[in-house]
Amino acid sequence: MTPGTLSWLRNLRPDTLDAAARQWLRLAGDVENAAGRAAAEIAGVLTTTVWQGADAEAAARQLDDQDTELRIATQEAAAVAALIGRAAQELAAARRNGESLLAEASAAGLRVDDDGTIRPTATAGDPADAVRLAAALTTVLDSAALADRRFAAALRDLAPDAVRPGRDRWADAVDDGAAVALLARIDARAIPSAASPDAVRAWWAGLDDGARQRFLVGCPAVLGKLDGLPATVRDRANRLLLHASEAGLRRELRAAETALAQAGARNGGGPALVSRIGDLRRRLAGVETLRGHLESAAHRWGPTYLLAFAPDGDYAAGGRGRGRAVIAVGNPDHARHTAVFVPGMGVGLDAAGDELGRVADLRAAAQAKTGSPDVAAVAWIGYDTPDRLAQALDPRYAERAAPHLGRFTGGLRAAHEPGAGHLTVIGHSYGSLVVGEAAQTGSGLHADDIVVVGSPGVHATRATQLGAGPGHVWVGRAQGDPVPGLGALTYASPVTGTTPTDPAFGANRFTTDGAAGHSDYWNTARPDSLANQAAIVAGRYGDVRLVSGAPPADGKP
Repeated sequence: MTPGTLSWLRNLRPDTLDAAARQWLRLAGDVENAAGRAAAEIAGVLTTTVWQGADAEAAARQLDDQDTELRIATQEAAAVAALIGRAAQELAAARRNGESLLAEASAAGLRVDDDGTIRPTATAGDPADAVRLAAALTTVLDSAALADRRFAAALRDLAPDAVRPGRDRWADAVDDGAAVALLARIDARAIPSAASPDAVRAWWAGLDDGARQRFLVGCPAVLGKLDGLPATVRDRANRLLLHASEAGLRRELRAAETALAQAGARNGGGPALVSRIGDLRRRLAGVETLRGHLESAAHRWGPTYLLAFAPDGDYAAGGRGRGRAVIAVGNPDHARHTAVFVPGMGVGLDAAGDELGRVADLRAAAQAKTGSPDVAAVAWIGYDTPDRLAQALDPRYAERAAPHLGRFTGGLRAAHEPGAGHLTVIGHSYGSLVVGEAAQTGSGLHADDIVVVGSPGVHATRATQLGAGPGHVWVGRAQGDPVPGLGALTYASPVTGTTPTDPAFGANRFTTDGAAGHSDYWNTARPDSLANQAAIVAGRYGDVRLVSGAPPADGKP
């Protein structure tokens, strides 16, 4: 039956398309669940075994490949569901409009032929009405036929073998999502990006599965950084962006290198191209490093969640720098205890492995304290850190980062199921200044416990200013760490000169026996500092060895 004819319009069955859309939506959910089960029940099991060697590495690579296939299949199935669902809506509207015109023609005593011609009969009907209704019906038929062609072409583009030239499958999935968003009228402006994390959670909870999948297909860059959404949602969006960014950077680098080879230094283009190539290589190396760390982390420690990502700057503020990422080991939405670690200067995507190692060791130590796996730890590489000591004397890096850290921890609270978990925020070095600023900005940190180590200061005179309850602010200083002394010249309280390690500040100072220097607070071979932090994260305050201070009087995390 030829699209665009009256008989075709009359025989349209949008309800069958709507049913097909629901089937594709269920398929997307099933594939996504399968990917999660594979990560937890297969890859997770392998990480706890002693299987090593070439065969183990080959198995890990195979699991990575299968995980990629499942993730892309989830995205594409959801895209198909969105397209078919929108096609059903548009064609149903066309059929209703056509039926309305036909009913109007019949009421006016006009004759409608099978080919769609409308004309007066020998005894009734106004020729002017016939011309008007015929033109309107032609418009309906033409628009319905155009919609049929557009949606059919878009569905063909979603086929696994329809990857665009010069794109890998990840980049193609992002391109597909953008095309589907336009065709299916998925509007990013409907996402409450400026709302509070609690409002974001309520908005997401109020969507049906179809709407959620549509937003994930069409707006991953918005959802990936939206505090208050579930960790699994943000992870899905950010993994897509991570792989697509890597593919895009590779493509840009190849184009720039080709242009340099062709143009050389003619017309002064050489230096600019050389500079661009260097920048692209730096950014690509950071993204590649992050992807490698995520893959390694999943194999070593089980499920990880990419809660925010930006290849070249602060994910929240849109700045340019060494790249930003927020990564959780374990799911903070369900963990009884969650730690958020904020690193200090010189940290970007290229250093994500070190920070992940620290939070993984902290998580393992806290799990040992609780006797349960019910612990998550987050590396919040979520701000443009100072790169040099001179920059570390500038508080503006912390001031810019503070509201974003506070919003992130508020998002953890909002997304947690069920009820409120125990949240500890840990700041190291300049990161402790970020923590201090965040605790005193807006609605604060939403933290049950605050820990600072190697801290130059937190811009506060008393621990009570940080918003945690009495006895819930903790500080550690390792032997030979020069930063607390040097930083006190800049970041001690401007009124009293008090630093977090001073008894007058009112924090509990824990022991750091065996730790030496500025970066030894998580040493697993000399674990006194690590064990004390783990006890705080686990809410086992009686296990914390103190230099000064006292455990919280309520004894509750």
